[in-house]
Amino acid sequence: MRLSALRVALRIARRDALRAKGRSALVAAMVALPVLGVAGADVVHRSGQLTPGERVERLMGGADALVTAHRPGRSVDQGPFAEDGVQVLPENRTDPASVTAAAAAGSPAELAAGLLPRGAVLLPATPGPAVSTSTREGLFTAATSEADLTDRIWSGRLDLVEGRAPSASHEAAVTRAFLAEAGLRIGDSTTVKGLDTAPFKLTGVVEYPGDLDKVELVARPGELIAPLAATAPPTAGASSGLTAAGADEARPERWLVRMPGGAALDWPAVRALNRHGFTVTSRAVALDPPPASAVTYDPDLFKLPDADKRVVVLATVVGMALLEVALLAGPAFAVGARRSRRQLALIGAAGGNRGHVRAVVLGSGLVLGTVGAAFGLAAGVGLVAVLRPWAEEAGGSRFGHFAIAPLDLLAIAAVGVVTALLAAVVPAVQAARRDVVAGLSGRDTVGAPSRRLPLLGGLLVVAGAGLALYGAGGQDATGLPVFKGLTVKALTVLAGAVTAELGFLLFTPLLVASFGRLAARLPLGPRLALRDSARHRGRTAPAVAAVMAAVAGAVAVGVYTTGTEAQDRVAYRPTAPMGAVVVEAPMKPDDPRLPRLRAAVERGLPDAGTRADVHGMLYVFCEGCSSVVQVKGTGGRFQVGGPDSRALVGDATVLRNLFGVNDRAVEEALAAGRAIVFDRARLHDGRAVLTMLGAAGGGPVQPGETPQTGTKEIAVDALLVDSPEAARYGGLLMSPDAVRKAGLSTESIGSVWRPAHPPTAKAQQRVEADLAQVVPRAVLHVERGFQPKDDVVGLALAGFAVVVVLGAAAVATGLAAADSLGDRATLAAVGAPPRIHRVQAGLQSMLIAGLGAAIGTASGLVPAVALLRSHASGRIGVPQAPFTAPWALLATITVVLPVVAGLGAAAFTRSRLPLARRTG
Repeated sequence: MRLSALRVALRIARRDALRAKGRSALVAAMVALPVLGVAGADVVHRSGQLTPGERVERLMGGADALVTAHRPGRSVDQGPFAEDGVQVLPENRTDPASVTAAAAAGSPAELAAGLLPRGAVLLPATPGPAVSTSTREGLFTAATSEADLTDRIWSGRLDLVEGRAPSASHEAAVTRAFLAEAGLRIGDSTTVKGLDTAPFKLTGVVEYPGDLDKVELVARPGELIAPLAATAPPTAGASSGLTAAGADEARPERWLVRMPGGAALDWPAVRALNRHGFTVTSRAVALDPPPASAVTYDPDLFKLPDADKRVVVLATVVGMALLEVALLAGPAFAVGARRSRRQLALIGAAGGNRGHVRAVVLGSGLVLGTVGAAFGLAAGVGLVAVLRPWAEEAGGSRFGHFAIAPLDLLAIAAVGVVTALLAAVVPAVQAARRDVVAGLSGRDTVGAPSRRLPLLGGLLVVAGAGLALYGAGGQDATGLPVFKGLTVKALTVLAGAVTAELGFLLFTPLLVASFGRLAARLPLGPRLALRDSARHRGRTAPAVAAVMAAVAGAVAVGVYTTGTEAQDRVAYRPTAPMGAVVVEAPMKPDDPRLPRLRAAVERGLPDAGTRADVHGMLYVFCEGCSSVVQVKGTGGRFQVGGPDSRALVGDATVLRNLFGVNDRAVEEALAAGRAIVFDRARLHDGRAVLTMLGAAGGGPVQPGETPQTGTKEIAVDALLVDSPEAARYGGLLMSPDAVRKAGLSTESIGSVWRPAHPPTAKAQQRVEADLAQVVPRAVLHVERGFQPKDDVVGLALAGFAVVVVLGAAAVATGLAAADSLGDRATLAAVGAPPRIHRVQAGLQSMLIAGLGAAIGTASGLVPAVALLRSHASGRIGVPQAPFTAPWALLATITVVLPVVAGLGAAAFTRSRLPLARRTG
């Protein structure tokens, strides 16, 4: 086509768009909405990507470096940003001088100060422990830290946003999330459990720009972490609680470093500190990184597989959304082509060929796509600018800066224009094939549906499903991105999902025509509705495709969300039976505080039920020397630390409350001195083997003598109660008398209640406050089972599907009503009842919505099952959850919405028309 003809086609398309302003606005809005969403998401994403300078500011504020005592005495390897990962080098690659220096230094701080330039100032930045603090209702857990907020060095890392900085003794600042959960305000006081005599007055609100949801109490230096450490009891390696095994993870010491006289830590200085086990993020190195040849650390070697799964999910959702945009705009262009059929026929009558007709329709797509893309870009950027505070709060972090990437936005606009052109392709081809005489008379030529398209569609569905499942379950050899940040695995799942949806799309014309063949056996109203829909497949099929696309996206995300929730529910490991109330307070059985502790729980929870006191089993092999007794597993393995290997002591109430076993015979065996085991792997020829670390034998250990270390084993008679649920909470239960006869000791580790209903969160806070008055280190836990997260994305897509299903059905029904004015006038003239028009419109709308919903449901299952397989891959030791579908969502989309669409179309269709001359 010559350029002059193209200009004429675009001029006609522009004039036609201005003539039909309502239809043009609809098409432009369909293009603008996805462009708006993607452009806004791009601005948010780019604004959240920090520059090296912004990242440095969030890590160290105004300091020159952030130093962490990762492993003093061992050499480590890192990149310019230590937060990107650290590798501890093997001992044969550790600098011998680091071992000597670590042994000679009194503390990591002293060692770091000696390695830094003279005059460097180290400000402690080590996070404190998680503590229980008082709230308006009782107690809750919060993180802690110390900082002198009057020093500007903290600005950027920890910002004061309300109130004033703590300046007097026992003043503190807190985050907004702390105030929200505690129900407190600035000016109130909160008491840290363990420091009950010195409450902290809240003077200000602070925030971490990179973590707005953090719940933290920030005290002045020296007023929180050290006093808590001084009041903490010595770590008892023999002790373990009911709901946790092992001690808290050690927190390496960290310091903000202020260099003297404008000095800086360059890359050689960072590497020197690495040789002594310190990691360093230096402002100078981050802003001027060393050449790649000088960096030996490779972060891709330690990439987590979960990151690849998130990329797979994101790529599939985005790809499906782009395909959906192309399909959603199709009905609108079909409307335009139908309304302009006489104008397009005049082009043919004046000597224009089919290419000219196609150019006019495609020109409409180009004109309206350009207008919609431009408006979408402007609206997307503007909305992000206006809603920036809300977006930051919703995302949980502040933007580094408001970033607009011109190339990104141009690419998004181009995708919007291309999408509009693709949506106009089918209507353009159909318009070019329309007979000129039929177009001038307002009639359509109806051709038989192709027999090849359904066959091709079936092949595409099978190939797409197989490709998506293969990509989701396969292993990516490198896991590295190959195109725009997407891995081979993500691209494979995306390609399979799109291929399968295109295959379902090719079935649509055949299915519409098949419903038309059923019309002969139906009454007048349904017969007219089905025949009209089958005759005008050019307007029906795009509407069905639009419904299919929206439903496919909603079903894919709904099924994936429900399936992942089911898999996470199976993977969840409760720490106690459902609804159980557990108090952990390791102490001697004769401690006078124990009765008061238990009474506090029963006073605060009067419906808690019968109490079961649980004891741990200890092997005392010298004065002040003891170890935890555990149960040997399969094949003589000695397992340490896991709850399922603990040897517990208690009576029948423990059997019922903690293990959920209500069997008279088992209770009698326990009272008779037999051990109860709950896992067949713990049984060895009818006996359980207790294993413990300590003196393996010999005479009593004399004062000043070092005890011999070794493993001791004791075999006891055991009864098997094969219960995987009970085995989660302990490996063995023995009565106190049987433990004493075996020469072992006990310690109280807690109590368990089984109320009929779990207590409320407020009641739990009140009881925690009462327990803190008796034993500051006591822990109250209520097992509430697996708690699913709110699915905001799923709800949004479901709502979007509802709008599209009803909207596409309404558009197609309105087009059918406009096209069939002559037929409806003829029906009225020959005496058809007025309600026939309502019945016809309602059934047409129901057919479009129902058929599109059914195909979309089948299409959405392909990416959903593939994504579920990707989510489950690599989860070692977790049983596979059965396939779970969101039946309520599926029933709403496939049954309720078509009925609502049909009833709505019938209600808003006029039953009486003015009698007019029959057209044609």
